[in-house]
Amino acid sequence: MFLSDSWLLHQLKVEFLMGKGNVLSDKVGDIMTKGVVTCKPSDSLSEVRRLLVDHQISRVVVVDKENRPVGIITQKDLVRFLSSDKSMRGIDEIEASEVMSGNLVTTKPDTLVKDVAKTMIEKKISSIVIVDGEGKLRGIVTKADLEAWYAYEAKGAYIVFDFMTKKPITIRPSYSIFIAISLMSEHKISRLVVVDNENKPIGVITLTDATMLSDLLKPVRVVGDGKPILVKGLLARPKSVHLLTVGDAMTASPLTIHEDEDLAVAARLMARHRISGLPVVNDAGRLTGIITKSDITRAVASRK
Repeated sequence: MFLSDSWLLHQLKVEFLMGKGNVLSDKVGDIMTKGVVTCKPSDSLSEVRRLLVDHQISRVVVVDKENRPVGIITQKDLVRFLSSDKSMRGIDEIEASEVMSGNLVTTKPDTLVKDVAKTMIEKKISSIVIVDGEGKLRGIVTKADLEAWYAYEAKGAYIVFDFMTKKPITIRPSYSIFIAISLMSEHKISRLVVVDNENKPIGVITLTDATMLSDLLKPVRVVGDGKPILVKGLLARPKSVHLLTVGDAMTASPLTIHEDEDLAVAARLMARHRISGLPVVNDAGRLTGIITKSDITRAVASRK
C-alpha cells in the first residue's frame, strides 16, 4: 500500500497549486495525487473502511500483485452495497473484490486538466486513475484536485450562482439517519443539507458520516452482537440504533457561501477546509442551492 497524503500534505498541495503564479500547468500529471491508498482484491471491507476513515479519503484503488489498478471502491460503493446486501455477513466477511467497481477509467499524466474534467462529467465519475505506459499505477486525480486547480486558475471567471445546483435535496434534523442514507443512495449524492423551519442551513450530513457509521447499515448484525456503537463521540445502545436521527450524526453550523460570491472563493474554501460542498444562501440566509466539487468540475470543463 502506498502512503496517502495526510491532511497537512493536502493543505500544502492546495497552497502550492494556488501559489504557483502564472506557471500553473494544464497537465493532469502535475496536479494528481501521487500517494494513492490501495488495497488488494482479497482485503475485507472492514479494512477498506479503516483505510477510508484513517486517511480521510473517499476512495481506495484496488491493485493486483503488479501494482496495476483493477478496481476502485468509493464511499458511495460501500454505502450502496451495505444498504442492499441481504446477507447476514459482517463487513469483516466481505471482500473488496465483491464491492469494487471494475470498469476503471484511466489516462496518462500528459492529459489536459480540462479534458479530464470533461471525461468525469461524461462518465459520471469523481476520479480518474493515472497509469504509465505499462498500465501500472502512477497516481489519481479527483474532483478535489480540480477544485484546488480552479481556485487559482479561474479567479473572476464565474460566480457561485452560475454553477450551483439549485433546489438541493434537504432533510430535517429529526429525521431518521436511515432515511438520510436512503436518500443519498437513491439520488446518488454524497451530502444532504439539514435545514430548519425557515429553510436556513443548520447542518450537513455526508457519505463520510455514513461511512463512519457503516456498521449501522447492518442493524440486525449490530443488535445481535450487542456492542455499543460510537456516534459523534457518544455511545448508542444497539437496540436503540433505529432511533438515531440526522441531528445525532450531522455536522452542525456548516460553512456557507453567498450565491453572488466568486466561484473561485468557493473552490478555495472547499479545498482549504477539505469539504466537498457548501450550502449556498441568499441575503436572508436562506438556502438557495449547493455548490459541490461536481459543480466546480463542470466549471473547469467549461473554461475556454
